Amino acid sequence: MSAPATGGCLCGAVRFEISGDLRGVVVCHCSLCRRAGTYAGAYTWAPHGAVRISGDASLGTYVDVNGRERRFCRSCGSVLFWSVPGEEGVSVSAGALDDDAGLSILRHVHVEDAAAWEPSQE
Repeated sequence: MSAPATGGCLCGAVRFEISGDLRGVVVCHCSLCRRAGTYAGAYTWAPHGAVRISGDASLGTYVDVNGRERRFCRSCGSVLFWSVPGEEGVSVSAGALDDDAGLSILRHVHVEDAAAWEPSQE
């Protein structure tokens, strides 16, 4: 078993550790992911039981128009996770990881919704 992946928010109030393997990164160009960040959402994925969070008192939750629970640090605003209630796992912001965890981009999704100023992903 490999060492757990670790990460956290910009200010350090929220930290997390993920045991087991992570899925490669999916980059989402939908308007919701763009607005939650600055360009696009880049997320890996893990089962709920594999993710341990410390500092979760600083963790805020926003439910978007599609019912996804988007979780962020209340102190610094860092986007950290999103999940769909009832599903078995959580998407984890790849940018919040302490290192690359051996990940690479699997694919880009919702490229048809990308901002006009984004380079083409096709």
